[in-house]
Amino acid sequence: MNAYSVLDTSWLLELYGVPMKSRADRHATVIEQARAVRGRMLVTLPVLLELAGHLVYVRSGRQRRSLVERYCNEVTSSIEKNAPWNVMPRRGNGILLDAQDLVALATRFAEESAFNYSLADLSILDLVERLRSRGHGVDILTFDDQLASHAG
Repeated sequence: MNAYSVLDTSWLLELYGVPMKSRADRHATVIEQARAVRGRMLVTLPVLLELAGHLVYVRSGRQRRSLVERYCNEVTSSIEKNAPWNVMPRRGNGILLDAQDLVALATRFAEESAFNYSLADLSILDLVERLRSRGHGVDILTFDDQLASHAG
């Protein structure tokens, strides 16, 4: 594994076991991949927002509540302790995208909309490109074939 592993929504849906969005046969793979990570696991803010959007549609109220509580605990822990993952981008103590980042992401979204990339996908690709430009090895943990083509 590389120094950084960037998490995609598809991978997190499997990790969380979100009904109708995950497959039982993939959960063991996700756990194995998570254990194999030797560097930092990074997740972009748009991916976290996309994951939250899926969680609110879990039909079982009890299961939805459990998943949302886990999500809230892990996001809080990630921001306060950088575990289980680091929320990106980081600017000093801030996490949220600034206005220029959002403009750049929206512009790229418009330019690449024909390629079926979501804003979350583009935030991952942007982070991967920035890390690689600094000489870092980066993996993308995903079940999305299009996004996986940018891994390695």
